[in-house]
Amino acid sequence: MSLHLRFFAAIDNLPRIDTPVHASALGRDWPQFLQRGWITDEGHLTHVMAPFLESECEVEVEADPDAGCYRYRSPQNGRAVVKPLSEIALCGIQIDPWLADLATLIGIEDRQRSNRQCRTPNHLWHLGELRIAGTHDFAPVFVARAWGRAPVSETRSALNDPFWPRGGIVLRHQRDLVELPRDHVMCGLDEFVRVGDGQDVFDASAFDRVLRGFVTPSGEPEPVEFLQGNRLKLPHFPESRELSAERAKIIKQMWSADGRAAPELSWAEVNRIVNTGYQSFDDAFGGKAEREDVIAKVGRAKYRVRRNP
Repeated sequence: MSLHLRFFAAIDNLPRIDTPVHASALGRDWPQFLQRGWITDEGHLTHVMAPFLESECEVEVEADPDAGCYRYRSPQNGRAVVKPLSEIALCGIQIDPWLADLATLIGIEDRQRSNRQCRTPNHLWHLGELRIAGTHDFAPVFVARAWGRAPVSETRSALNDPFWPRGGIVLRHQRDLVELPRDHVMCGLDEFVRVGDGQDVFDASAFDRVLRGFVTPSGEPEPVEFLQGNRLKLPHFPESRELSAERAKIIKQMWSADGRAAPELSWAEVNRIVNTGYQSFDDAFGGKAEREDVIAKVGRAKYRVRRNP
C-alpha cells in the first residue's frame, strides 16, 4: 500500500493530531513517516505502568537512546526490566508537510495551493484548486480526517462557503457515502493512488473524471441508473448529476429498493417525511419542465421517479 495511504489511515484513527502521540499508534511505518518529515521526534515517556501484584503501578524509566532501550526496576521483585525505546517513543504529527507532498502527488500547481489550509482543526483542510484537464476551470480539493468525529456544523459551514466556485472533491483515506453541501463529492484517496516501481503513483485521469461529474473513477461506464449520496443517474441522463441536498432527500423517498418498481406518491406523502419547505414537486425542482425531467406525473396527484420499472 502507498505510504501516503498508510499515513492517512494512521492519523485517521487518532483522537487528535495537535498533541504528541505514541509512535506505536502510527504502526510499523512510523520511522518512514519520520524520514519524510510527516512526524517529528518528541522524546519519550518518563513513566510507564508496570505489573504489581494483581494490578499495575506507575514507575519511572531510564532511557538509553544510544542503546535504543529503556529500563526500570520491577516493583514486584526489584529486577531490572529492559525494553525497546520505541515502545515509549512520542511523535508529533506534522500535517503541513504531508499535505504539501500530497498536493504535489495530485498535481496541484504551486500558485493554486491554498494559503489557508486548515478549515476545521483536526478534521478538514483545503489543499488548493486543481485544473480540470483541457479547460480553464478549477475545482477545490479537500482532505478530511476522522470525519465521523468532526463537528458537523463547522465542516458544513466550511464546505458551504460561497467562496468555492463549484463543487470539488473531499478526500478521505477510503470512500464514505455522505451528503456534502455545494455539490462536493467525497472520495477515497485509495481510489486514485497506487504503488508503481516502488513509488506512489496518482491516477490523474480517474481524478479528472470525478471532477467532471462521473462517480466511477475506475474508468468503467456509469450504471444506467443509480442514486448515490446526492448524485443521481436516470436512464435518459447522458451522465449523472449532483442534486441539491433538498432535492436528493425528495428522490430518496421516491426511490425503490430491492429491485422493486419506484413507488407512485403524492407531494403530501413525500413532503410529510422530508419536510423541505417547498409547496410542490414543481416548486422543489424549479419548474414543471425541470421536474418532468426527473419525476413524471402518472395519475391524479401521483408522481414517480423516471427510472426503469
